[in-house]
Amino acid sequence: MTLPQVETTADQFPATILKLLGIDVPPGLPSADEEIVKRFNPKAVVLIMIDNFGLFEAVVYKPETLIKRMEALALLATDDPLAVPLINTVLRGPQGIFHLIQYIKDSGKFTKAICRKEDARTFSFDTSYTLPIRDDMKAYIEATKYIFRSDLLFMHFLDFESLYAQYGHRTPPKTLLEKIVRRTDNWVKVLSRQARDDTLFVIIGNHGRNPVPLDYEGKLGEWRQANAPIAIMFQKRAEDSE
Repeated sequence: MTLPQVETTADQFPATILKLLGIDVPPGLPSADEEIVKRFNPKAVVLIMIDNFGLFEAVVYKPETLIKRMEALALLATDDPLAVPLINTVLRGPQGIFHLIQYIKDSGKFTKAICRKEDARTFSFDTSYTLPIRDDMKAYIEATKYIFRSDLLFMHFLDFESLYAQYGHRTPPKTLLEKIVRRTDNWVKVLSRQARDDTLFVIIGNHGRNPVPLDYEGKLGEWRQANAPIAIMFQKRAEDSE
């Protein structure tokens, strides 16, 4: 499988998103990744975080929608690929010097963050744009209501670790993770149909809140150890709606 790879850093993502939306980048942020910026011209951005999803899972599980629609695959260089530090970097910059969602809202754009209450606390989301939900299914359902009118829509899918804690003794974690990846891929397919033209989807995978042993052996085990956080990007264009 040939992937259109781009190498970038998590530190650059806040400025990259701002520049894609035509918003001035505040002083102090690392510069945007110009290779990503020149590939897209969006009117809106859907930013989806998926825990326990990286280059390894994209290659092994081959989520159909993400692979088929992908226009760029960014390998994210970061000091810490776990969920909380990576999301904080993407939203707050390397020093936590600003807040991406708040900044976009203050620039006159319609923003919505759909996430658990603990996410709102952890990532300093304001109640004015946050919609608290209890699980991934509810996040998906609520996203269908906001995707057509949001300039920035943020979602965080993190069911895998809680389901692993519940069912890991009965269901192999590899099987559970594959089901989560394919389920989420189907949701992205529906959301991409409902989004308005020129919406950019940015699906960022991280290593989860806590490492989960998946017991891969041989080469697969080695590849999983070297798993890298990724951002899969594609833009819905007018011809996609025909």
